[in-house]
Amino acid sequence: MAIPSELQNLIQEALELVYRHPQHDLNLGYRHAIWAAFGDNGHLRRTALALSTVRHVLPIWNRRFKNDDRPQQILTLAEKVISGDVSKAFAAKESQHLWRQMQQLGYDDSSMAFTVGCAAVASLDTAIFDENFDPDEIDFNLTDNRDTEANDAAFFAACAYANGAVWETISGKSDSAKRLEFWSWWLNVAVPSAWEVIKDEKIDIPLPEAS
Repeated sequence: MAIPSELQNLIQEALELVYRHPQHDLNLGYRHAIWAAFGDNGHLRRTALALSTVRHVLPIWNRRFKNDDRPQQILTLAEKVISGDVSKAFAAKESQHLWRQMQQLGYDDSSMAFTVGCAAVASLDTAIFDENFDPDEIDFNLTDNRDTEANDAAFFAACAYANGAVWETISGKSDSAKRLEFWSWWLNVAVPSAWEVIKDEKIDIPLPEAS
């Protein structure tokens, strides 16, 4: 299915913003606009986008936590929610439990790899509840909340990829060049693929994870 011109224009505008941004970040408001442009089957497309975003950063988790496959288990649970094989009520309880696990892991481990797990839980919440935004009230200047509990999968994946949140760039903890690389992939690859991944109102195929 061809990508509509509205979405193509948003992708181009967002890419230009990311290149101009001092830390090469993508405002949450632009992500809201992209989610809104997914149109019919929007929830399925947004879920497909969240799942593929997590898969892209799974290697970061796997290098740090070689014997821990919780993010993959969470993605599988999200797919079962979408297919109807698992109830949303059950998945919501699991999400709360898993989120606490990932937060504890963040306290116990000094690397940012734990944010891959946070991204996985956020993608599960997308499958259950959809993304938290108002498509009729888009603020392109809106940025990510520093109280990160309700942030989306892409925020956490970018943290994992760039080794920290955008507000940690000044302290030298996160890598703006890696953040540019991540958002360029997200806009050029993940978003168009999420648009096209829907067939017969189901998520047809998962995107491959990055090497």
